[in-house]
Order: sequence, then C-alpha cells, then structure tokens
Amino acid sequence: MSDPYTTLGVSPGATDEELRQRYLALTRQYPPEQHPERFAEMRSAYESIKDLDARVNYVLFNEGANDTVDLILEDMACRTTRRRITLTHLLNSLPTTKR
Repeated sequence: MSDPYTTLGVSPGATDEELRQRYLALTRQYPPEQHPERFAEMRSAYESIKDLDARVNYVLFNEGANDTVDLILEDMACRTTRRRITLTHLLNSLPTTKR
C-alpha cells in the first residue's frame, strides 16, 4: 500500500476535517463509476488515516513503529478535537480488585 498522505495529497499534520474535505474533493474529481481503481485507492487511504484511532493503527501496523502508544497519541493529539487520554490515566481509572 502506498503512503495514504501522498495518495490524498495532504501533510501528516492535517486535521481530521482537512482530511475529510480533501477526500470529498477527490471523490468529486475521480468518481467511482469512471475511475474505480483510483477511487478504491483513495478510499483505502482515507480509511487508514481518517481519525486518531485509524492513524494510531496505521502507525503501529503499517509503518512498523516501535514507539509506545503514549508517544504516538502525544504526537497526534494536537490534530484532533477529542480529549486525550493517556495510558497512565486509563490504567488509573481501572477498578482495582483484591487478591
């Protein structure tokens, strides 16, 4: 699979809304009826980086990153409007059980 950022013509720092707008513009330029292969490539690229969760999965599984989840979330957190939850916060919020 080619780089989804290159396929969509956006920078890795693009916001979710910028990605969506660019994807919609490309679907108007390359409709699926006339360009089925190009449309499939664009759809796949968009699905792989459309939001924070998808970007984390892309980095972890497609780029072979060795970074921790916390570092990846920190790097991408500024590109989303969602509240950032750290791994430490998540672990602290889990109920404790007595053994």
